[in-house]
Amino acid sequence: MADTLKNDAWKGVKSPHARPWIALVGQVPATFAANQAWGGSPLAAVGITLASGALTAATWWAGKDTSEPRRIHATATTACATGYFTAATYSDPLGSTQLSWLAIGGAALAASWNVRKTLRVNPDKQQGEQQAGETGVLVKSLGKAKAKLRGEPTVEPNKVTADLQLDSGHVTPDDLTGRVKNIASELQVSPNSIRFVTDPERADRLTMVVVPEDMLKEPTPWPGFSNPGGSITDPIHIGVYEDGQAAVLWFPADPGTNRNATHLLVPGMTGSGKTEGLSVAHLEVLSKRDVFIWAADPSKGQQSFGPFLPWLDWVEMSEAGGEAMIDALQQVITARADALGRAGFKNWTPEAFEQLGMKYGIVWIEEAGRFFRNGTEMEALVMEARSAGLSVEISLQRPSSTSMPTDVREQLGAVLCFGVKKSETADMALPEDVRDAGARPEAWENRKPGYAYLVAPGVDEERYPMPLRTYRTKPEVMAVALAQLPRSEADAVTAVAAGEAYANRTIYLPDDAPQQTEGVTMTKEQHDEQRAADEETLLERQVERDIAARLGDDDGDDADLQGIDPDREIPPIPAGQVWQFAEPSQARERTPDEAMAELLAMLDEFRANGLEHVGPKDFKPYGKDSRIGRSRSWISEKLTDLADDSIHLEETEEAGVYRLLYPELASA
Repeated sequence: MADTLKNDAWKGVKSPHARPWIALVGQVPATFAANQAWGGSPLAAVGITLASGALTAATWWAGKDTSEPRRIHATATTACATGYFTAATYSDPLGSTQLSWLAIGGAALAASWNVRKTLRVNPDKQQGEQQAGETGVLVKSLGKAKAKLRGEPTVEPNKVTADLQLDSGHVTPDDLTGRVKNIASELQVSPNSIRFVTDPERADRLTMVVVPEDMLKEPTPWPGFSNPGGSITDPIHIGVYEDGQAAVLWFPADPGTNRNATHLLVPGMTGSGKTEGLSVAHLEVLSKRDVFIWAADPSKGQQSFGPFLPWLDWVEMSEAGGEAMIDALQQVITARADALGRAGFKNWTPEAFEQLGMKYGIVWIEEAGRFFRNGTEMEALVMEARSAGLSVEISLQRPSSTSMPTDVREQLGAVLCFGVKKSETADMALPEDVRDAGARPEAWENRKPGYAYLVAPGVDEERYPMPLRTYRTKPEVMAVALAQLPRSEADAVTAVAAGEAYANRTIYLPDDAPQQTEGVTMTKEQHDEQRAADEETLLERQVERDIAARLGDDDGDDADLQGIDPDREIPPIPAGQVWQFAEPSQARERTPDEAMAELLAMLDEFRANGLEHVGPKDFKPYGKDSRIGRSRSWISEKLTDLADDSIHLEETEEAGVYRLLYPELASA
């Protein structure tokens, strides 16, 4: 019985309702002690008065985030309590007048807090909150279909994580991801601050992450090399995520973690910061001991490469030079793969560098859309380069089928997507599940340079829809950092395989003076002559591609041309011979429906001939004078669409090659 009374008394003392009364009773011993210590000191009286005023002011300041009535109530209580303490200390703390004021006024103040505490509990509101918790969250944005909380949300600085249980049969993850703007409006945040993480085992569960404040507003200066002298297998630091973690990527494979080697697609509209973002990545790359970089940009040239020129092993700033580099890479891939295979390597590893001296290669292609539009073939390059220890970086504004072949795009396993103009472009650049999780690069466009999403092997998939911002640096800072590094050159196997185009390449000195490999400085006139020669070479290549596209790839066709001298003079025309000219071409560009009908008709012919596999090459020649009347890229895109439908075609393990199906047999 005694223990029960004791426990009840202790609970009463700890009750919030008892605290004002305890403070009231505590005034008596406090004022008595203060009177005994400082009752006769005028200086102490001044100090206590000032302290009372300061405490009252502090109470008013501390209550700025509370409701106005509560702020006034708390400040008035503090003023009364400190005022009584000062008056009682310097009069008679045990006098009848003082104790009477304390009993009447103090009791009224203490009781007012009890009343306030009692009225704070609103049964109707409490019941309404309970019902809201039972029926779901996001009431406005989802309507009758609700999503319940599966526990208390995790609240961190500038981050709220809520595990949601969806109303089975009424709402799906797509319903939430498709209504991001509605949800953002209800939560009063930016649509770009919301993302969703799906549960791979339960379709009726997902996690919503809300980051109310944009922590990437201020760019982070480049911190310097993360591990100079290390290996290209080390993480390449490019920036920071919105939660402050470092954003890193890898290029080579890592058998220990089942990470594949990868190519990198870098889309982004003009002004989105993709060139500077890649520059930060290449600073890191060049600080490694076992790597070299080849670079091509037919548009911006020195504006893109800037201070990197002396440290890039091979640089081409014309379209003809870039094509020469791409052509040389075909022989380079074969030579490197043979050397690795003979030594027992299935992929490039740091051991291959130690044993063979073979470095990893990065091929940096800026404004790649210009190459693709003029017919440069890169399908074989991206399909075969990874196993030979080469990664290709393709940077362009919009990765549409008109800007690059779909077969090339499918081989680019990593994406660093900067701000884009439209949602359609974002759909082309980022995987569908990353878009569904809340990745919205079109929300930035080019208003936030350096903002990007990174989807790459080795990166935690939960970070795919998380925004990052690449480090900010300046050309002069990069120049100082690069000056600390040795110039990286390709290994012997690569250099020999690259042939004459590599041997005659222009190299650049730190003072930006271009030089041929023989060391002769090129004058402006020589540069002009070289550019004219490059343009002529480019025209010859384009003509050769057009001829090959019309004649086909059959080697047997060359047999009819044996023994013909292309430089032989044309014999004179016999007198009296009548000249006959071909009729003007009546070809016209077919409509999409007509072209598709011809494509399907050709598939039927292939079936009749017993073909098992087809690809874009089987529909040559291309162009408006051809049977289909469309370009190669159009045909490639339509074949991909047919393979997705799995009625006429089916994908194979080889990119650009499809298995021919027989739909009429399947329906019989």
